[in-house]
Amino acid sequence: MVAVPMLSAVARHPSDGFGSRALLFARSTVQAVTGLLVQSGLPALTYPTSLTRDIVPKSIHSHNDYWRQVPLFDALSYGCKSFEADIHLIDGSDELYVGHKKASLTSSRTLKSLYLDPLEEVLRMQNPINALATNETSGLINGVYDVDPSQSVQFILDYKTNGTSLHPVVLSYLQHYRDLELLTTYDATTQSLTVRPVTVVCSGNCPIELVQAQQPRDVFIDGPLLNLASVDYGSEVAPLASVSFRKLFGWAGVYDLTADRVETVRSLVATAHAKGITVRFWETPSWPAFVRDHVWTTLLQNGVDWINADNLHAASRI
Repeated sequence: MVAVPMLSAVARHPSDGFGSRALLFARSTVQAVTGLLVQSGLPALTYPTSLTRDIVPKSIHSHNDYWRQVPLFDALSYGCKSFEADIHLIDGSDELYVGHKKASLTSSRTLKSLYLDPLEEVLRMQNPINALATNETSGLINGVYDVDPSQSVQFILDYKTNGTSLHPVVLSYLQHYRDLELLTTYDATTQSLTVRPVTVVCSGNCPIELVQAQQPRDVFIDGPLLNLASVDYGSEVAPLASVSFRKLFGWAGVYDLTADRVETVRSLVATAHAKGITVRFWETPSWPAFVRDHVWTTLLQNGVDWINADNLHAASRI
């Protein structure tokens, strides 16, 4: 039994000066009741998939996510729909290590420990066994975000070592996810795409010929945004295409997107979208903050699909 304070004050007409005080009292009383109920641990107040409750998914890519205090979970807390890990295959090992450079690699920071195991645990939490929804207990069908369970998260693997050696190891690493039917998959035979909780995309030294050879395909590639007009594939191979903002346009502290450069952005976006491919610019300005925000906003206004962000808090407020 939970003791609940009485709402003993009734507001009079606001003109008598008492109404506003009564309203404040009522609000504070409701807050007190809420606090008591939460502390009570009543089963009815325990939401089964509360890990990401109230988090709105956003088209933010968590760049170099492994640099964050808590990889993966920091990105999820801001509603990022995409995150990235740089991966290395060291000679003589079948382990995939996460880090920007070889000097930053440690035996404890692997693709499995930082991402694959935690992400699987999140997905299991979002798919509790529920006797009242028997049609939903056959697999991990819900994605990480409770607000939109159908939303797939994009996991970019940036290959830092030789892709020909690395890619087969990645495919092997993902077998457990494949068995659980967690990976978005394209079947070339039926020309059908099955969207699942996790969409894996490789970049960096990822070999396009190995990506295209996989059938069915559940590891896609980050396409070359500047050259999409000349390639013979679409989103079935490259659901995403990217280019460095710095290399394309250059910037020196303070930067303004001129009309001709905005037109370049629109043209690149149009080419990509015609193939069903989403667009990301990386190496956008990070400082000053007003320049960063202006560039992000302008890119979004002109059809770019992803904000490539190091500062997730700032990106989530755009």
